Amino acid sequence: MWKKICHSEVGFILGQDRKLKTTKWDALYTPGKRSLFARLEEFVINAYFSDVFTKAILSTSNIKKGKIFEPGSGGGMACAKFAKQGFDVTLMDLSENALRKGKNLFKHMSLEAKFALGDLLNIPIKDEQFDLVFNQGVMEHFRLANLDPSNGIKEMLRVLKNNGTLIILVPAYFSPLFLIYHFFKAFNLVGKYWPYTDQDFLHKHELRDMMEKAGCKNIIVRRLWSSLFFSLIGYCKK
Repeated sequence: MWKKICHSEVGFILGQDRKLKTTKWDALYTPGKRSLFARLEEFVINAYFSDVFTKAILSTSNIKKGKIFEPGSGGGMACAKFAKQGFDVTLMDLSENALRKGKNLFKHMSLEAKFALGDLLNIPIKDEQFDLVFNQGVMEHFRLANLDPSNGIKEMLRVLKNNGTLIILVPAYFSPLFLIYHFFKAFNLVGKYWPYTDQDFLHKHELRDMMEKAGCKNIIVRRLWSSLFFSLIGYCKK
């Protein structure tokens, strides 16, 4: 059973009973070790894109109240905006450092949430718990790790209530970010300046295909114009 908490987290063992080790995501959220571009990216996301994403999520789902879950929550800004509007939010990430950053944010904003350390391929939560499940900038990393993203989407559907809404946001192919990334890559600057070791961008049909493979029905995928066309948004009802 979930316990309502403000700044503590629930820890879970990941994978096949192995201990959680330092990941590239821990490195990404380690203070003092982040690249200038990573810090700039975070600033832009917090200052503009998190507001764009939360507005798009609320208008798409038409949710007014209830429970929201974000697996792959990162620094937690999107969920903080939902919590500020009165939603019951749960944040989960693979990185302890990301969760620590999220807890600090919620503490600073005097907001409440539930935090879980967990793996998107094996979400440590019972079935049908949430009215809305979403993530942003997560599913595109599965292909780079030779993992099937549809397995993660199946888990997101599992913890979603019947008639709840699933929303996935990913970087779009031929977006401004796509062009910036390939400029960095052409000059061998990705390893030094880019936040991640590699980056993937999706076509609309690729996001639709992974959602269909997971069992989603009546899927809508479109460019999110308010994100300056940086992102695709895919969504469906359960």
